[in-house]
Amino acid sequence: MRFSMLIGFNLLTALSSFCAAISANNSDNVEHEQEVAEAVAPPSINIEVKYDVVGKESENHDSFLEFYAEDTATLAYNVTNWEDTNITIFGVNGTIVTYPHGYPVADITGASIGPYEMEVNGTSKFGQDVTLNLPEGQYFLIPFLLASRFDEIVRIAAPPTLFEIVSPPISFFNPQFLSVQVIFLAIIGGVSYYYMKSKTNQRPSKKSATVKKVDESWLPETYKK
Repeated sequence: MRFSMLIGFNLLTALSSFCAAISANNSDNVEHEQEVAEAVAPPSINIEVKYDVVGKESENHDSFLEFYAEDTATLAYNVTNWEDTNITIFGVNGTIVTYPHGYPVADITGASIGPYEMEVNGTSKFGQDVTLNLPEGQYFLIPFLLASRFDEIVRIAAPPTLFEIVSPPISFFNPQFLSVQVIFLAIIGGVSYYYMKSKTNQRPSKKSATVKKVDESWLPETYKK
């Protein structure tokens, strides 16, 4: 009996040691993963980025801003520096992804701006034009600002904007619409012509009236021809 208890105690001790070793190993792995993540993560920066799409202001951020293909969206930025040191904004770029799946479909062409030297708690305002060369559909617009702090370059993401590319309204003078009108009028004219022609062919011809000779025997001589 004592021998069985001794074996059980030894097994429990071994299992406890094994679990402790696994726990310590997992803890080391978690710490290592955190260190790697911190090493590869982009540097954080305390910058507040707001912007409006000029001419498309909307109070509801969940609604889609409508554009036509090849339209240009003008972004008016308002950036505030909440860092405890000065920073410099020197560029803008970004990406466009599909909604709701988030597949990248276009890059916003990078452009140099400023540079804008922003003091602590300072604010800068500037603009950016984005040409929407996209097919019809729904998208996310995600702009990025490029800034420098000390000797490091940071990429600052701005809030995404929902927008939609819609088909343009058809103008009365649109060549495609005019061609449809011409074809429609030609069809009406052709049908009318053949209808009138068939009616004319079906109309019975009038027989020439025969001239009857009048009996003049009863007339006085003065009235006879």
